[in-house]
Amino acid sequence: MGGVILLAHRGYSAKYPENTILAFRKALEAGADGVELDVWLSRDGKVVVMHDETIDRTSNLHGRLKDMTLDELSKAELGMGQRIPLLEEVIEALPNAMINVEIKDPDVVEAVEKLIRGIEDRIIISSFDVDSLLRMRELNGRVRLGYLIAREEGLSELPKLLKVGLWSVNVPIDAIPVLGLGRTIESLKNLKGLGLKVVLWAHIEELFYNYLPYLAGLFDVVITNDVPRMAKLLKEMKVRE
Repeated sequence: MGGVILLAHRGYSAKYPENTILAFRKALEAGADGVELDVWLSRDGKVVVMHDETIDRTSNLHGRLKDMTLDELSKAELGMGQRIPLLEEVIEALPNAMINVEIKDPDVVEAVEKLIRGIEDRIIISSFDVDSLLRMRELNGRVRLGYLIAREEGLSELPKLLKVGLWSVNVPIDAIPVLGLGRTIESLKNLKGLGLKVVLWAHIEELFYNYLPYLAGLFDVVITNDVPRMAKLLKEMKVRE
């Protein structure tokens, strides 16, 4: 691995069912250094990999994930023969990959910490929820913490996170059409000046291809749906081997 770290957003989600073992494995085969995924706590206390609060959008069944047991969730089909995985199954299936675990559900923090204990060197814990990150740091002094922001106002929470050893700020490329390219570049320079890593993600994936060439040297990790396309761009930018 050299240069910018490439993580697959919910796995290789441009081609395979998101947040599945298949999508994660295919992402690595396509050249990703690791994957980004989302976790919730099931009704019976299992750490389940799923983006949405319900299973409606991505499966053939309906229900609120936190109200369902693992047995109930195991009956859901996600396409291409895939089922909803547990975080521990993903960790086992990807023994050498980086895994960015996004905390969607504050109730899941303690259970996640137990699962990542001893493999912190390949884990990033990210969340929009500051309290979840602070709680993770109370439990684990080693794991990397990434603060997800969707709006500029979220930066006001940085001081309390810097005190506990924040690793990265995870910024949407979608900020550029809102703030302007110049202002975004200055913000990224400021974050780097604080000693933080910058992780870029996208609501609208195409914006990466419009703006990333202007941001060389200002980001350390990129999270993408389309691994081969992004790997090609990063190589052309000479920010990744």
